[in-house]
Amino acid sequence: METGLITIPEESLVLIEQALAFPTRIEAVKIITPEDAQGAVDQTRDIKALAKKLEEHRKSQTDPKRKEIEEIMDRYRPATDALDKAEKALKGAISAWDAEQRRIAAIEAENKRKADQVERDRLAAEQKKSDDLLAQADAAAASGDVAAAEALENQAAQVQTSTSYIATPATIAPEKPKGAAVKQIWKCRVTDPNLVPKEYWVINEKALDAFAKAMKENAKLPGCEFYPEASVSIR
Repeated sequence: METGLITIPEESLVLIEQALAFPTRIEAVKIITPEDAQGAVDQTRDIKALAKKLEEHRKSQTDPKRKEIEEIMDRYRPATDALDKAEKALKGAISAWDAEQRRIAAIEAENKRKADQVERDRLAAEQKKSDDLLAQADAAAASGDVAAAEALENQAAQVQTSTSYIATPATIAPEKPKGAAVKQIWKCRVTDPNLVPKEYWVINEKALDAFAKAMKENAKLPGCEFYPEASVSIR
């Protein structure tokens, strides 16, 4: 029988139909007597036998195709691996270039900040000098020394002409390549596991289950509750 683009043997279809009917057959199962329990065991055994047959039928169809797919994958893998290697190398080079540009930009920004601060300090000093000269001019005028007051005011005026702010020119960033976007993705590298906060620890549940299986009722650990869980095995 054909299903879409695949063909499933009639014998396999019969097994599939039998498997699909099992949930309906057992949905009303209620075990009250030993005979009921034995019946449930027998049906479970039938289910396992049917599942085994289905798996054999499935493998008889899929294994040859899987081998063919693996051979095709092996034929393409060297080429795709080569492309992945080349892509990673180029992305690594782009990332390194971007990191260098960021480093240069950070240095230039810091240099500009320092230069601007030097300029602001110069302006503040010049303004103070001008204010001091004007204060001296006021004192000279108050004492009647008009000539000295005028001379001091002229000096203050000359100082004020040099107090205009001269900003440090900003550095023009290099043009980035078109079609590429470099993002900064922050990650963590653990340097001392003992110092990592507890909220970032991961409980090893597999190791705890193995401990419980080995110790059984004698298993005891802080923060853990050990309990048995029934597992039904049908032979």
